[in-house]
Amino acid sequence: MIIVSAGDSVTARLVAEAGFDGIWVSGFEVSTRMGLPDNGSLTMTEMLNVCKPIVEAVKIPVYVDTDTGYGNFKRTVREFEKIGVSGVCIEDNLPDKENSLWGGQRPLLDMEAFGKKINFKHSLTIIARTEALVRGYGQEEAFKRLNHYSDCGADILLPHQRAGAPLQVPDGKTWAIVPTKFPQYTNTKLYSLGYQIIIWANQTERVKIKAIREALIKLKEADCAYPIEKNLSVTLDDMRGLCD
Repeated sequence: MIIVSAGDSVTARLVAEAGFDGIWVSGFEVSTRMGLPDNGSLTMTEMLNVCKPIVEAVKIPVYVDTDTGYGNFKRTVREFEKIGVSGVCIEDNLPDKENSLWGGQRPLLDMEAFGKKINFKHSLTIIARTEALVRGYGQEEAFKRLNHYSDCGADILLPHQRAGAPLQVPDGKTWAIVPTKFPQYTNTKLYSLGYQIIIWANQTERVKIKAIREALIKLKEADCAYPIEKNLSVTLDDMRGLCD
């Protein structure tokens, strides 16, 4: 299953149009769109407001990065279930988190405490993500945590990684990976390492930032929109076609 990020309905429809299996609503992307650091600044209400139109725009499943769960994780699951989300991801960071793609060792939530957070009856898919690898606690600690989270009811296990090569994961459980730091690894190769779910979590937003930045430079230099329009393959009718 290949899941690709989308922070708005148009991007979500483009992901579905391209034939991918699901949508990932990234806390990092949504924070960036709101001009906020990815350190737990988003509220549950803000994320719900982003996700609702995305869910309504596509027929493929939508999975949401809920960071550390917005406090009461049971309520978080209920609220996202109401808007039709297929699954949510929760990580074992402490609430004053830092984005996993940078920074050094930081304390994590106690494994038992995290297990209690997710150990309740639920209908949504719960993706349990450990930061043990990116925070320098090692592979043994990461797998110990994920096995415990599985015992506590997690449906999918996500060992977040950013250094070296992606881990080979054991059979018998459902594994996900966010290969941001491994862009050279094909989906086929990641499948062969044992991952059933591959999440390309921030590429669409970065593509948009690059394209907009370049277009604005052209607009300013030329004092008109012609240099943009002459090479722009997206017409106004194309835009209209992406809307109901």
